[in-house]
Formats: sequence, structure tokens, C-alpha cells
Amino acid sequence: MESKIEIDGTEVYRYVFHPIDSNMYIMIKNGEALVVDPHINAKADALLEKCGIHKVCILLTHEHFDHISGVNHFREKWDCTVICSEAARERLPEPDKNLSAYCDVLLMDKTKDGTDFDKAYSCYGDTGFEGEYEMEWNGWHIRMVHTPGHSKGSICIIINGSYIFTGDSLVDGNPIITRLPGGSKEEYLAVTKPFLEGLGKDMLVFPGHGREHPLSCFEIV
Repeated sequence: MESKIEIDGTEVYRYVFHPIDSNMYIMIKNGEALVVDPHINAKADALLEKCGIHKVCILLTHEHFDHISGVNHFREKWDCTVICSEAARERLPEPDKNLSAYCDVLLMDKTKDGTDFDKAYSCYGDTGFEGEYEMEWNGWHIRMVHTPGHSKGSICIIINGSYIFTGDSLVDGNPIITRLPGGSKEEYLAVTKPFLEGLGKDMLVFPGHGREHPLSCFEIV
């Protein structure tokens, strides 16, 4: 768990999901939690329980299993609302589209450390959107933008115009993967790349894998 980064005075807790090293982010304000891309993590559970959290808003950057594997767990423990793109919402219940059905192949070169993945994982979203979606959460303005390419349902999440959670649409030190089912290099080049290039270079990026950095530190290819 790391919590050295803040968004306008609020700590951002980052938890890494091994063995694929995807990030879950948790922010707590006014007795509520905002969670981006949940997975099951005992330290995260302990944090929410210590803070007396009852209500959780979950935002999904896309539908792949390493970014959604904690949705059902969170629903069992807290009052949750799950928001994602409509394209992702349609794919969450289907293991062949959220890629949990292929986890053994996708992780074949990873050390699993005893992790047992559900190859028939299924969950659901409460709210789906097309294009863009804006909302307020405890004084924060949140803008979500559909950024296809890595997957059909990929989005970027912008908070207060200065912080962005990019999922796998922009990651630290790696080119964007568009070869997985539902991915499209053409959509990435036509939609997502121009969107990313139009952002302010001082915007702080919280990627789906790797550490946070200003956008100027990322190579958009």
C-alpha cells in the first residue's frame, strides 16, 4: 500500500494486484470511498473498515478481469455503485469478454504466487454511458471519457481537471496493447491518441500499471 500522493488534500491509496501488477486506487472523503479498478486486498479492506466506510463508488477504467476482479467482493461488504462505459458494462458478465476465461494464457509467463483466478468471473455495472459522463463526488468534479483501443469499454477518468486515471489506455513505460479481443489499433489512433495528446502535460497520471507521473513523462505512441 502506498499513499504518498494526494488529490487536492486527499490521499490516494494505491494497491497492486499481483501477479499482473495492475493498480487499484482508493480515495476517502466525508465517510465515503471512491475506488478505481477494485481487486481483493486485505489491507484495502482494513482501511475501509477502519474509516467506517459504508458507501463506495466504484469506477472501472475497462472490463478486463485484472481491473474488475474485486467488484463482487466489494458488493458483498459495502453499499456499492459501479460506473463504467456502456461497452464495458455489456462485457462485464461474460468471461470470454472480460478475459477471465483466458487468464491462464494471459498470465502464462507470470509467477502466480498461489493466486487462484476465477476463470468464469462475472460481475455487473450499475450505470453505463456512451461518449462522456460527468458527476460530482464529495466536492470533486469527475469527468469520464470513452477511450477505446485497448478494449471496447476503456475510459479515462479526470478529477478536477488536473488528475487522470487512464487504466490501460496509457501505462508507464509500455506501448498500449490493442491486440487483445475487443482491442483496436485503429480506434486507439483515431480517438484515444488525439484525446491524450490534447491534455495538459502537467496533468498527473494514475495509470493502470506502474507509478503515477505527470503526463509529460509518458510517451504517447
